Amino acid sequence: MAKIDVKECAADIIKHVGGQENINSVAHCMTRARFVVKNIDKADQEALRGIKGVMGVVYSGGQLQVILGANLLPVYDEILKQGNFSQGDIIDENLDDDTPKKKQGIGSIILGYVQASVTPLVPGLVAGGILKVILMLIPYAWPAFASTTTNALLGWVANAPFYFMPVFVAYGAAKKLGATEIYAMLVTASLLTPAWIDAVSEGTAISVFGIPARGVTYSGQLLPALLIPILAFYVEKALNKIVPGIIKSLLVGSGTILVTGAAAFTIIGPAGRYLGDMISQVFLVLGDKVPFIAVAVLAACLPWMIMAGMHTALSPFMISNIETIGYDAVIRPAFVLHNAAQGGACLGVALKTKDKEFRAECLSLAVGAIVAGVTEPAIYGCNLKYRKPMFGVMGGAAIGGVVASLLGARAVVFGYSNLLAVFPMFIETAWAMFIGVAVAIAAAAIITFILGIDE
Repeated sequence: MAKIDVKECAADIIKHVGGQENINSVAHCMTRARFVVKNIDKADQEALRGIKGVMGVVYSGGQLQVILGANLLPVYDEILKQGNFSQGDIIDENLDDDTPKKKQGIGSIILGYVQASVTPLVPGLVAGGILKVILMLIPYAWPAFASTTTNALLGWVANAPFYFMPVFVAYGAAKKLGATEIYAMLVTASLLTPAWIDAVSEGTAISVFGIPARGVTYSGQLLPALLIPILAFYVEKALNKIVPGIIKSLLVGSGTILVTGAAAFTIIGPAGRYLGDMISQVFLVLGDKVPFIAVAVLAACLPWMIMAGMHTALSPFMISNIETIGYDAVIRPAFVLHNAAQGGACLGVALKTKDKEFRAECLSLAVGAIVAGVTEPAIYGCNLKYRKPMFGVMGGAAIGGVVASLLGARAVVFGYSNLLAVFPMFIETAWAMFIGVAVAIAAAAIITFILGIDE
């Protein structure tokens, strides 16, 4: 990858996003700097795409996403430095800005809320997933390691992002709303306390102000963590209006967690868990009855979901599936097969092109997509660039999805969507996933080769 001037790249991005005064908050995921802007019309997306080091620009879910790939972290750090931002901080609104803003639909608002809530969590999920994969692989070379306290302790570390996922999601949601993060995090964490889990397991009847609290646990649950910050935000806002200034510091926080906490155990938590269970049941039915259709359709749609930045919202549902029904037969297989198909399409382009230098680049992109699971360089550097390979990606992913699903591929551990993680993620059905991956790569390469490219 060509070297870039990190400082110049960061300065140009801030400038063409609309300047510091147009930025509400900034965060990042694996490959993108994500800006919540006050007015999208002030951002020059074409100019952003022309910056050296920027691979693409997407506006989705209320976020302006600047795709930087391997350049992300150094450029992102420089953006924080030059803009004097803290990671994920809400920047004060410019109350003098009366420029008309585009009205968002309810679907866009919900998607933006979920994306913003989940985005800070994603690096932790990836880190924890990869550590779990490493810990599962070590005993094959060193069998005695499995029974060591080191393995047990590191396992706790690896499991923490998944067990405490609701707390981290609550943080991102509160950030998005502009609420005090600790109130939402505190109430959400109370749903995970050992005392509550013991009470549930023992069948102890618990009520709050006479209202019964449903005896369910909330580890790995997404929806309660999305709903609690909304109530905490409005309760805090109301208390700030009615509590006198001299005692705000004493009563606003305690009042917020009192009201929100009571509602969390009696209404919000049970309702969110119920909806989450319903969603898991949908995936269960799809995985058991028509997995080949579900995986094929999702895998074929993923290229466009990734370009729109929508794919991150699916990560918590993978965790919820594994926590609730013990496996994920739809989402993770689709992600793995999509990544393989992106690499397969790059291989098809490499076989078709007459440019030796571009062929070598395509082979590198293919390895990155298949082995490392990083697809955006393949998407923007090759497949989307020539358009026709995207049909190869969709076709290869769908065909691989049908094969893997019919063979019974099921992920039982959360990990990263690359070839190296297939065995520890799928364990007993890894052979089915490997066959599906091989089919996806071959089908994508063949379809792309037949369709050709316009060099």
